[in-house]
Amino acid sequence: MGIQTFTSEPDEKDLALVSALCDEYGINVAIHNHPYPKHYWNPDTVLTAIQGKSNRVGACADIGHWVRSDLDPVECLKKLEGHVLHLHMKDLEAIEGKDTGEENRDVRWGTGVAKTDGVIKELKRQNFKGMISAEYERNWENNTPNVKASVEYFRSALK
Repeated sequence: MGIQTFTSEPDEKDLALVSALCDEYGINVAIHNHPYPKHYWNPDTVLTAIQGKSNRVGACADIGHWVRSDLDPVECLKKLEGHVLHLHMKDLEAIEGKDTGEENRDVRWGTGVAKTDGVIKELKRQNFKGMISAEYERNWENNTPNVKASVEYFRSALK
């Protein structure tokens, strides 16, 4: 099927098996972070979970969920350096404190509080080569113009 990376949230007790299967089949597993209080909300938890596992087991860095968890996405990326296999890119309205609700809605990249320029700079510094998923979880029925504007912003910021 040509699959390179699965994004998942496996139970830590299953990671040894996941790690072995990754090596056996040559497929990566990127552990996704959902916001606090989910298990993998903090990059430190992900680092602890993948310690001693295959290099094919790493992180799916969801920028917006870190912001929703009151974490700095640039600092999170720095902590996970060498382990980020996939990225969920988004930007959010201003927030205060930890939140798990819909109050912190998506905005066009570069217009919110997710430090989009710093994220891009850090990804470039790390020579990130993984996949980036464009996420815009607001106005599902008509979010194409916002996704397009976000991707255009991203491409211009790369320069």
